[in-house]
Amino acid sequence: MYKFSKPLSLVAAALVVAGCNSSNDDTPPPSGGLPIEACKTYSKVDEVIVMDNKKHYLQEQTITIGATGDMHGRIFAYDYALDGVDKNAGFTKIATLLNEERAKSENMLMIDLGDTVQGNSAELFNQEPTHPVVETMNFMNYDLWVPGNHEFDFERDFLFRSLEGFDGSIISSNIIWDQNSAACNTKGKEVPFLPPYQVYDFNGAKVAIVGLTPSWVKVWQAASPENFRDLDFKDEFTSVSNAVDEVIEKHNPDVVIGALHYGRKENGDGVHKIASKLADKFDVIFMGHEHARFIEQVDKDSDYTQPMLEISVDGEAEIEDKDISEVYNSENRKTKVKVIEPGNWGWALAKAEIELERDEDGQWQIVDTTLANIKVDEVEEDAALQNEMQWVHDKSVADANELIGKVEGNFTNSANGGADEATGEEQVLNNDGLRLYTTIHNAKLADAPLSALINDIQIMNIEDKGPEGIQVDVSAAAIFSDASNLFDGQEYKKKDSANLYMYDNELVAVSIKGSQLKDYMEWSYSYFNQYVEGDITVSFNPDMPAFNYDIFGGSIKYVVDLSKQGRVEDSEGNKITDGERIEITEIAGTDFDNDATYTLAVNDYRYGTTMLAKGWITEDDNLWQSTNEPVYAVRDMLTEYVEINGTLDRKEFDYQNWYIKQYGIVAADGTITEQGSMIDTREGEGQTLWGELQNKQICVLRAEAGARASIHKSVNINDSSTYFTNPLFGSAEDDELYQGCIYANQP
Repeated sequence: MYKFSKPLSLVAAALVVAGCNSSNDDTPPPSGGLPIEACKTYSKVDEVIVMDNKKHYLQEQTITIGATGDMHGRIFAYDYALDGVDKNAGFTKIATLLNEERAKSENMLMIDLGDTVQGNSAELFNQEPTHPVVETMNFMNYDLWVPGNHEFDFERDFLFRSLEGFDGSIISSNIIWDQNSAACNTKGKEVPFLPPYQVYDFNGAKVAIVGLTPSWVKVWQAASPENFRDLDFKDEFTSVSNAVDEVIEKHNPDVVIGALHYGRKENGDGVHKIASKLADKFDVIFMGHEHARFIEQVDKDSDYTQPMLEISVDGEAEIEDKDISEVYNSENRKTKVKVIEPGNWGWALAKAEIELERDEDGQWQIVDTTLANIKVDEVEEDAALQNEMQWVHDKSVADANELIGKVEGNFTNSANGGADEATGEEQVLNNDGLRLYTTIHNAKLADAPLSALINDIQIMNIEDKGPEGIQVDVSAAAIFSDASNLFDGQEYKKKDSANLYMYDNELVAVSIKGSQLKDYMEWSYSYFNQYVEGDITVSFNPDMPAFNYDIFGGSIKYVVDLSKQGRVEDSEGNKITDGERIEITEIAGTDFDNDATYTLAVNDYRYGTTMLAKGWITEDDNLWQSTNEPVYAVRDMLTEYVEINGTLDRKEFDYQNWYIKQYGIVAADGTITEQGSMIDTREGEGQTLWGELQNKQICVLRAEAGARASIHKSVNINDSSTYFTNPLFGSAEDDELYQGCIYANQP
């Protein structure tokens, strides 16, 4: 998987833009040849699209709006990193539901909420004239697409070709042309890159949809500014507010919909702020980005820093409970708004049914709205779409199964090499595709070759390919997936690199001061909740995603004390309290020095999102990055290493440089030396409780259901509310026994 710096000539020749104004000179457009011109709003459709205007005699009608979000390249119900079927995913399953909904509804509109063309081997097809995921949306007749942040993961020409290839409307209220770029000279006039909204006319009833993309693209992609060259991103709330005011004033729509790729509490504000402040203007808000599953209702001017009312039946995020939400109509529509997210990868088709009828003046009024997430787990894949995209699936499977080497030794420190700390088993998912770990991947609890592998590969590539003289002191990397593991004797295939490192991150070498490095480490280990006497397991801060937990390798040695205060931030990510958990004993064979400067290896996402954003470094501290290397992605560096060496040997990555004080140092066979209080408790009065956890007789507590749900309470011998009895214990075995852990699993 390689990046490309120039567009294919056949692409430039083949693409034609409807309604694009040509410039008066011979200067090529800034897309490198694609017909998307600088400083002009890109759109191929009219501002108002007439969907059905033949039935003006109608006195009532129902408009159905469907949405997907965060599909991340999943055309088929298949995970290529795991090389297996995923029954909770796929456009092919969404297509079946969409066909059924269209058969029931004369007035149907379909939206994708972004983060669509990245992930799950989709990068294999980045040089196709039209990306297969875009072709899939066209095949399914999607009406509208809102770009997410991952649409900007690759060179700008890829983004532009993806936009060009989509047949429907593309909107976002906060992406504008950069007035200060060399390509633009707008004399202070703000020019949107995309239209902020789209209006649809259903038999005289107007539906306005306002789009949004996270403004943090510039932060998350700070290491790759070419990806958003000549573009800028405005504040989310201001942009949405302006867009909704404009469309109401200009078109007086009967229904107003939000299509927002934005988290509920993003940067201290998020969709909850938009919903609270603008509840009188929006009727339904579809959102993506958070990979969450919910149906909520937000009252006008409610405290958006607090959780909002879940209005689904039994809180399962599937069907709106009308006893909770009550009727939504023209009389109370200005007092509340409903918000829905359909998870990720195609877990469900989000649907809003909007009932309208004409009043005495002939104006359309809302009678009620009803929301649902229609799950795909029991849905068959659409054969027509499968047939259309079979070549994509075949190529992805073949690439995933390319044999490149062999594994020697288990890469996780447990008696049998299994990942789960308590059971020694691998990841088990419930029927909704959520993990049902008894505890946690033990490579997150102690130094293991699994994390050392990624860190060492990062160090090798910087020192071998970077400027002469770069010596990396420290490397930081995350265990992104609880499904990551490597076993002795295993054949290593390309899919194993994707399973170890699911993202297309580049590699960056930076200079960092010792005090800033320690603050970074404190930030990372704030992922853990504070240890309480009697804990026999760890637990995690539900507000911090697991992918933000980095483990540090290289020449650094450190100890983590979870009984100490972790680093505390406010809702906007500003530090309130220093962390006290990390003791760095040495780096590069010498005592750690707060005032010294060290060289750190990180991925480009962490470089921009965290390190630059929090002021730990500046852009001047960037020593090197892999953008222009033939193998630019960390994931592909793993593949390259195995291809060259033929063998991935545990012994090459088996060293101890850190441990958690309450846990201890873990040996290769899973035995714990210098064990701390948490392990002592397991062998003392907590021995029985620990045995019950190992047997899955009891279950841990997780935060709210979702792809990023965390184990948020440590099992404690002094507090029976920190766990619950598995109702299937004694009546089920193997994976079925895990299913009992979802029954009473509430926050």
